[in-house]
Amino acid sequence: MRLSLSVFLFTLAFAGVSAGAESSRLFGEMPEKHFAVFDKYCLDCHDSLTEKGSVNLEDLPFTMDSVESAERWQKVLNSLNSGEMPPDDKKQLTDEEKTEFLADLSNQLVVARDALADSGGVITMRRLNRREYENTIEDLLGVRIHVGDLPDETGSGSFDTDGSSLFFSSDQLETYLRLAEHALDFAMEGGKKPNVAKKRVQTEDLMMARMQDAILKIGEEYFEKAYPKGKIPSHPSIEEMQKALERRKSYRWANHEAWLANPASRTGTPLYNLFIDFALPDVRLPYDGVKQTFKIRIRAALLQDDLPEFRAYLEYGSGSDGSRKGELNVAGFKKITGTMEEPQILEFDYIPQDAAGLRFSVRERHINQKNAAKVFFRDVYFDEENGGVGPPPAIWVDWIEWEGPMIEEWPPAPYQKLFILRKENQTTEQYHRAVLVNFAKRAFRTKEPSSEFIDKLMVRYGEDVEGGADPKKALKDQFAIVLTSPEFLYLNEPTHGEEHRELNDVELAVRLSYFLWSSPPDETLLALAEQGKLKDRKELRKQTLRLLRDPKAESFIEGFVHQWLHMERLDFFQFNYETFPRYDDSLKEAGREEVYQTILDVVREERPIGEFLKSDHVVINDILAGHYGIDGVEGEHYRRVSVPDGLPRGGFMGMTAVMAMGSDGEKTSPVERGAWVMRNLLNAAPPHAPPNVPQLSRFDGEVINARKRLLIHQEEPQCAQCHQRIDPLGFGLENFDAIGQWREKEVVQLPNPKFSDREKADDPNWRDKIPKPQFFEIDPSGTLPDGTPFSDFFELRDRIYDQRANFARGFTENLIAYALGRPLGFADEKMANQILTRAEANDFVATELILGVVQSKRFRMK
Repeated sequence: MRLSLSVFLFTLAFAGVSAGAESSRLFGEMPEKHFAVFDKYCLDCHDSLTEKGSVNLEDLPFTMDSVESAERWQKVLNSLNSGEMPPDDKKQLTDEEKTEFLADLSNQLVVARDALADSGGVITMRRLNRREYENTIEDLLGVRIHVGDLPDETGSGSFDTDGSSLFFSSDQLETYLRLAEHALDFAMEGGKKPNVAKKRVQTEDLMMARMQDAILKIGEEYFEKAYPKGKIPSHPSIEEMQKALERRKSYRWANHEAWLANPASRTGTPLYNLFIDFALPDVRLPYDGVKQTFKIRIRAALLQDDLPEFRAYLEYGSGSDGSRKGELNVAGFKKITGTMEEPQILEFDYIPQDAAGLRFSVRERHINQKNAAKVFFRDVYFDEENGGVGPPPAIWVDWIEWEGPMIEEWPPAPYQKLFILRKENQTTEQYHRAVLVNFAKRAFRTKEPSSEFIDKLMVRYGEDVEGGADPKKALKDQFAIVLTSPEFLYLNEPTHGEEHRELNDVELAVRLSYFLWSSPPDETLLALAEQGKLKDRKELRKQTLRLLRDPKAESFIEGFVHQWLHMERLDFFQFNYETFPRYDDSLKEAGREEVYQTILDVVREERPIGEFLKSDHVVINDILAGHYGIDGVEGEHYRRVSVPDGLPRGGFMGMTAVMAMGSDGEKTSPVERGAWVMRNLLNAAPPHAPPNVPQLSRFDGEVINARKRLLIHQEEPQCAQCHQRIDPLGFGLENFDAIGQWREKEVVQLPNPKFSDREKADDPNWRDKIPKPQFFEIDPSGTLPDGTPFSDFFELRDRIYDQRANFARGFTENLIAYALGRPLGFADEKMANQILTRAEANDFVATELILGVVQSKRFRMK
């Protein structure tokens, strides 16, 4: 019986895949006389019985016979050098004891590092991660696929390039096969050029249909009395709907009445915050199962001249099955400048990220929660000065037009690469074999497909055709097998039994492009590799800089930075929309992008990474300029803008995204902010909090500021040691509130009591029952972990900038881990030191650090 495609693929492609073993040698040894130092100063807290901080030095071998033991000794060295150990309240080493101990330890670590370097740091065989797989398929086939079904690489505590988390299981094979076949369906479409559809939707028609559906339900009693049974109109007129609403007076329908009465609703749609929905009804785009580009055009205008700046923005995106009415997956925003006399036409590209993205909609910029919309509606409704009709509309939308999917050329360039030119006198079988060889060579990147592999594909191809299959369909199956083989799905494939060796030029080109582009090398890079020129130091430098300036490098910046700075925390919390009514998804995503664009600017302009700590400029767009209070910035594109004197911006610590990550969505967290600074800026990550940390519940209900609460926390012995180093850094950032806006006083307020809609309606003085907030002057002074004092945020920023060598080390160590696809190890210390020594002479320019990784021996080894 003939094997199914998936079973055939598995037996063919994954036969013989194996992993190598790692060996180690014995080097480095501390003189035994230093055990007396441990006994005298360390073992009271760090023996096998106590193990304070989960550290047991009693079983630490004095012979550094493995990477693990050497790493433990490195931590001892770091703790002594930083002054962290022994703690201030314990007996201290004499100067003579400390000098002799550190001298011996430093020398032995050098010996151990050199000896272990050849055996440590093996780059694990790993599959392509999601980003790389998506980019690689697009490079090969010109098709952007949805990769949501692929295994997730996040949550391992390392980078998504770490081979230890990028394993492959047989049950994933069907997923890869399905994705490959789906992408090939589009890539192999080379017949008649498909038509590009175009459709314009009048927004008043969309809204009228919504109004009619809603009012037919809520005005059911009116329509039953006004019309004989079975004669109720399915599309009642505006006048009929107004009559129905008169009999159902409720604040819930106030804006329905306002919309019906507004003359602007006859020629378009004023964007009212309806109680039941606060976005326009969606416009459906066609779905073909892959990511495609649509051209969107919107005719819009402002309804008022004196609007607050934040109300002049139109958000666009898509709803999803799990979202409530009005809630969108926000894809972007546009500032409206047109007037009713001269409306503007917005035009932009829109790429749905999944099937839900085809439900395109727009709304006035808004907190992305239906409950928030209801709260804002109610607050305005109960405000008698506003007439009880909810927030007045700010933006009018005439029509929405979509065109697509957009096709740049036909047949697409990847199709032309897929089906190479047929030679004269070449039989169909010979041609199909040549097509398969060409495709497999491109897909495998560093390996030529073996004749045996191609023979098996051709045998199966012949069987399919003889069995009645269409030749094109049979060829697609063979392409799918190529795209689910380990040579395609895996990077850094070791040959069984092969010795640790230097990469050849083509392998180096692949490693370089996946490091800086998360995708395969382009023709320029491959041509240099095939000519044997890429290993030349000058050429490697030139190509590295070229790749960094290419738009594809944004994938590296976003992938690396998101994980390095743990920016997933930006999505951990829903921010309190009553406390921060302007912190919406557009601002949050703009803040996230500010981090990426700032780093991209420093890299491409070959500037020092010290600018991440302190800078006289920011890289922002109009929405961030409004948030930061910087005038003269128009447009959603990011650009370098000088920081006005005295404004606390410039560097990571002045960014809204970084400050928001150091909060819980409602109030600031000096502990989280201080730990983030230690971990990411000072390269001195604090230990994890110990278990069973006592809670300060005895202060619940009391109005005290953050500094006092945390100083009380430090009274707990198990908390004091770390918090004395972490908390002062967080105090230095307390002038920023939870969303990164500057404040002089901390606002502390007890939780608000809950009032029902009926209670609010019955008691016009319900707001008077809310506890009044109390204000505390902020004291931003403190000390760095090494004891360096600072008096405020600006001085804190200066002192951290003074220690930019520590930041450069942390940045470099993370680059190494990301680039090599494994956690940083003890054996990498020498490599990091060499990179930093060379870069320090040039004030740690970002590209010099990246080049240092690329030109290192470890990056060029297999």
